[in-house]
Amino acid sequence: MRNKWRLFILATVLIAKNSIAQDITGIWNGGLSINGNALPLVFTITKSGTQLSSTFDSPAQNAFGINTGATELKNDSLVIRIPLINGSYTGKWNGADSIYGTFQQGNFKAPMVLLKSKEGKASKPEIKRPQTPQPPFDYSVEEVTYSNQEGTVQFGATLTLPKNKKDFPAVILISGSGSQDRDGSMFNHKIYWVLADHLTKSGIGVLRVDDRGMGKTSLGPNPTQLTSEDFAKDVEAGLAYLQSRKEINAKKLGLIGHSEGGMIAPLVAARNKNVAFITLLAGPGVAGYEIWNGQMRRNFIKPNLNPEDYNIAADLVNKMNSPFRFSTSADTIKKKMEAVYADWKATNSTIDENKLFLATGINPYKTLVNQFASGLVWLQYFLNYEPFENLSKVKLPVLAINGSYDIQVLANENINGIDKALKKAGNKQYEVKIIPSLNHLFQTAQNPEQSYESIAESFAPIALEKISNWILALYK
Repeated sequence: MRNKWRLFILATVLIAKNSIAQDITGIWNGGLSINGNALPLVFTITKSGTQLSSTFDSPAQNAFGINTGATELKNDSLVIRIPLINGSYTGKWNGADSIYGTFQQGNFKAPMVLLKSKEGKASKPEIKRPQTPQPPFDYSVEEVTYSNQEGTVQFGATLTLPKNKKDFPAVILISGSGSQDRDGSMFNHKIYWVLADHLTKSGIGVLRVDDRGMGKTSLGPNPTQLTSEDFAKDVEAGLAYLQSRKEINAKKLGLIGHSEGGMIAPLVAARNKNVAFITLLAGPGVAGYEIWNGQMRRNFIKPNLNPEDYNIAADLVNKMNSPFRFSTSADTIKKKMEAVYADWKATNSTIDENKLFLATGINPYKTLVNQFASGLVWLQYFLNYEPFENLSKVKLPVLAINGSYDIQVLANENINGIDKALKKAGNKQYEVKIIPSLNHLFQTAQNPEQSYESIAESFAPIALEKISNWILALYK
């Protein structure tokens, strides 16, 4: 996750019943649940003489046979290094069919159980993503690098420019939560590449950039201290780079921000005179803690409760997450959670937690603290961020679109918040719109719960056309 903790997730363990064996070599299945989407993970452990080795698969992402580093087993303690993704898996083997441990990638940590499979090999599924751009391209494609003003971070990016056009607008794509490559690769989708391809074909230049610690972008110093403010400065480095390109009109530079990127774009636009327009895709219009609490209520509370039971459950979830706003110490947050939980239990002594919650007790909340332990500075900044403050200063053209099926950044409340702030700014050049049946990634979904990976479409054409037409209309 880019070493910026921006994914809104609650990691859970996928547990299944498997066979018992006495040898650790073989295929081990586990997985995480990210934003309600199952992400199965597979390790294949082999032995040559006394030396263990392993490979790593992420079938949903169409990634197989990923080379790992050292695989070490000392007594019952297993460690598998995965340097390619800056990750590892560490766990305790029960000597038979299960390993209880922790998966880590960058700052992201989550508990994960591996269970031994009877099957021979993980099969590679056929995943069709018809919108993924394919060469030859009818526009120029250039791999570029540039650094921030301080010289502490080098960015790797792709710049696509229309051919045989002059004086065209150009944009920087700002990614959403998590460590993402420049293409926005997720479940074999190339979300930002699809968007960039459409925009460039339409006559708009696009710079899409690897996040910190991903692809060809360096991590930079103090990764655990990074916040959205740092990523805003990264965007400004991209603006400076585009201004250095003689073929690009420096007066027609815009920002397109998705999810948290839709929070960063107004932050930059409110202070940087070089931004000519912004587009917000599922951008927040309400305070970060309101978005977070809504996501956590979805993760913790059972669906279809009556209003009275839901309010009782929501009261606990909201209060248990409040300490994140006021401390960046994991121990302090846990102590405050313990006090909150004890008080709630005393007040609701007759309540059966199993009736209200998907996971009961205080441990799920403490697990959440552990998962964000290296990203508590980022999380505190996000939770206390008020989009109104910067949006109410933005007078340049703004397009804000959300999908009606978005369950991460709810459309109505966030679009209304953006609308209110831009009215306060006296902005006369903005449009807000909710597009029916689109999810958080702007895919056309059958329902709000449909998983991203089950949808062949990477980016709804109706949304692509809306974005490109709106930008081009600014310069007719």
